[in-house]
Amino acid sequence: MKESEWKINWSDTLSVDVPEIDDDHQQFVARVNELNQAIVDCRDKPTVERLLDLMLMEATHHFWHEQQLLAKWKYPQRAAHAAKHAQLTVQFERVMKEFEQADVSFTWALKGLHIKQLLVDHLLQEDMKYRDFLRKKENAGQGLRKRDARKGSRPSV
Repeated sequence: MKESEWKINWSDTLSVDVPEIDDDHQQFVARVNELNQAIVDCRDKPTVERLLDLMLMEATHHFWHEQQLLAKWKYPQRAAHAAKHAQLTVQFERVMKEFEQADVSFTWALKGLHIKQLLVDHLLQEDMKYRDFLRKKENAGQGLRKRDARKGSRPSV
């Protein structure tokens, strides 16, 4: 299996411009890469299972943290985003169960690639929506601050 098929390379295109969220995402990308490397290296099933468990645990915490921030930022689509997190969690758990029942390393590789794709799709399709929302909010705030600075007052945005 080629490295490019399983490895996620972090880049600015995956950034949501929120350092604490980007840190979580980078950690999650590293976990997916670690899992897939273990699969490619034909590590034993308990090792791969431990990595899957760790990744799922960290994903659950990250989703909770992200949802707290979305509520704080008053992101209008936060309920839909939380529903996507729930859906993703169910998909991860299903992959985990399928993995537990599989004895063939080829099946493991398919599961690892599936998890990678779920993560990338979520980052690029769902998380970019709130990134764009935050950028618009920030740009609107900058415009207000510039206008009000000319008037001599500064609103809080």
